[in-house]
Amino acid sequence: MGLFLGPALLLLLLMDILPLLCSLALSFTHFNPIIDTDAAFAGLKNYSGLFTGERHEVWRSFLRTGALIVAAVGLETVLGFTLALLMRRRFRGQGWLTTALLIPMMLSPAIMGSFWRYVFNTDYGLWNWIFNVRWSWDGAQPRAFLAVLLAEVWMWTPFMMLISLAALNGIPKVLYESARVDRAGRWFRFRHITLPLAAPLVALGMVFRTVDTFKVFDTAMVLNGNFEEQPTTFVSVLLHAKAFAGSHSLGESSALAYLMLAVSVGMAAATAYALKAVREKRA
Repeated sequence: MGLFLGPALLLLLLMDILPLLCSLALSFTHFNPIIDTDAAFAGLKNYSGLFTGERHEVWRSFLRTGALIVAAVGLETVLGFTLALLMRRRFRGQGWLTTALLIPMMLSPAIMGSFWRYVFNTDYGLWNWIFNVRWSWDGAQPRAFLAVLLAEVWMWTPFMMLISLAALNGIPKVLYESARVDRAGRWFRFRHITLPLAAPLVALGMVFRTVDTFKVFDTAMVLNGNFEEQPTTFVSVLLHAKAFAGSHSLGESSALAYLMLAVSVGMAAATAYALKAVREKRA
């Protein structure tokens, strides 16, 4: 058994564990690969600097990311659940329509970002041409945040539609038949049967999208670059900017990466606890 597991464990060590430990060590150093030859030990200064920086850029990036999570996941859930309710009914061409709706989710975020960059172009963009306006969607414009939000919602609403459709198809039809026998209206069936039984799986999909949106990078990077202090400077974008632009501080960027890791683990743990509490309450 060891002969079979050995290569896989070695690959895991080289590709995952070793880089993780190296980045953890870098987070306790001052190191600029452009001008420094050796890393200087900095202790916890990189971590404390994330919270005490004069510009508070880290806090603002977390607030921007939180606003994107709330808006994007909320819209994706509502739109995805609505589409699932519509796609649940049988009609001609349903398979083709479902395939077309899934296309945005199948393409890479970089490609989607390039597509939406064309749509929002100030001079020849599709959006400005349709509405006959001259809006600027990039740089420090507040609309830059809206551009990323629209791109994320368009790309990941199909995911929530699939999750919602699976949840709806898992509801026993006998419950609806019994409700009809009792002359229950559509709103009653939706409120007391559809929503409660579909909610756990839809909530799980929201968890996946929350963690994924927290790491959003490709779309924002393609649409607006990795400049600091912009409406699209989310946590991942700020991390990239610190590591590969401006100060080139690998130590500070590594510390920020581990702060992101801690927040992600905290969100996952809180969600798991909440789901467990809901299951115990229903039991």
